[in-house]
Amino acid sequence: MFRFIHAADAHLDSPLLNLGRYDGAPIEAFRSATRRAFDNLVRLAIAEQVDFVVIAGDLYDGDCADFNTPLHFRRKMEELQACDIQVYLLQG
Repeated sequence: MFRFIHAADAHLDSPLLNLGRYDGAPIEAFRSATRRAFDNLVRLAIAEQVDFVVIAGDLYDGDCADFNTPLHFRRKMEELQACDIQVYLLQG
């Protein structure tokens, strides 16, 4: 038997357009939510000692605005690698 986590549609660092239309919306909290969720996924994978993680499409929300997003993703992949957790990344 094996244990794994399946995730999709992470849309890391999505700009979440049109948030400004809502008065009092915690825009920065919303904008950082995708990264926090992905960080939680990595922490869970390590804590539960899964065998692998499947990321099935839409990792990014279109083109990255800068290099911070893919660098953050790489750091998280290195954390998983250090724990011998394989990652299968599917485009789409």
